[in-house]
Amino acid sequence: MWSGRRYTRRVTRRYRFRHVDVFTDRPFLGNPLAVFPEADGLSDAEMQALARELNLSETSFVLPPTDEGRAAGADYRMRIFTPGSEIPFAGHPSIGTAWVLADEGRFSLTPGRTEIRQEVAIGVLPLSLEIQPAAGVADDADKPRLGEITMTQGPPELTRRLTPDEIDELCEALEVNQAQLGWRAADGRPVSVSQAPPAVASTGLPFLVVPFRDPRMVADLDEERSDEVGRVAEYYDCESAALIAPGSSGLVADADVHARVFVRPLLAIGEDAATGSAAGPVAVYLGRLAGARSTTHRVVIEQGVEMGRVSRLVAEVDFDANRQPREVRVSGTTVPILEGWVTLS
Repeated sequence: MWSGRRYTRRVTRRYRFRHVDVFTDRPFLGNPLAVFPEADGLSDAEMQALARELNLSETSFVLPPTDEGRAAGADYRMRIFTPGSEIPFAGHPSIGTAWVLADEGRFSLTPGRTEIRQEVAIGVLPLSLEIQPAAGVADDADKPRLGEITMTQGPPELTRRLTPDEIDELCEALEVNQAQLGWRAADGRPVSVSQAPPAVASTGLPFLVVPFRDPRMVADLDEERSDEVGRVAEYYDCESAALIAPGSSGLVADADVHARVFVRPLLAIGEDAATGSAAGPVAVYLGRLAGARSTTHRVVIEQGVEMGRVSRLVAEVDFDANRQPREVRVSGTTVPILEGWVTLS
């Protein structure tokens, strides 16, 4: 018997996502990323809720370019969310999202290299995709393989060096002494913290770069210090602190630098497994420290070792005759892991 009650039909929406590992060529290493390749229709609140639900360091959402982005040649627009907030730019979402879209046939791939452009909050930035010959496997015999992806980052800046008093405060947060900070030159010569002080550098996002003389000192830092160090970075208007040392753990054979990145609490990440947006500032800092002039300064960075997510990042900085950094590029590879659907009502 009809009760006279009115019923409304609930509309459901389904969104597909891909999960990939970035800055690695092996599954379950590198930095995991969720990509929503068709995010049109999602609200800001829904994007944030999805990033929080997936609980990865970052989740990216692909949208059509804005009018300004399209005029600048953007192929797509990307928004990036951590579990805690939206951020204007990041490295592993840039590389991982480009990989997913290329894998799904969104671009015409040219043998050798294919150039594309992404729109993010800091502007329209180019990426270069390495296209390798088809693998010859039965299911994908004609499908070219994606190799390393190189992203050009924003304008490089080294905005400030910490004073001795500020370094004291940083050492308290890290629970280390100043003698542990500094660097080691290529010839093995120690470089004091007065010659290599912590500094703020940016290629789109500012990072507090903190150099250590010995990679074992970085490895031994307690992960519980991440919130405190993140708050120190936040004091300098930085997203995170990049703690670096010369050398490697041996897990990345060609690494020049061992790194850990502690993130400010607002982003709800703690420690990050691979941070492309930090790799550029680190290379700028080290290139300036080395006195690079009229050359390209290249560093291979290992990160994520202490988290069991070993990552390999390659950063290059072009320096002019006046030792000023001009262009910064960061490269890495991507591995697909899984895909699925989210249903929203």
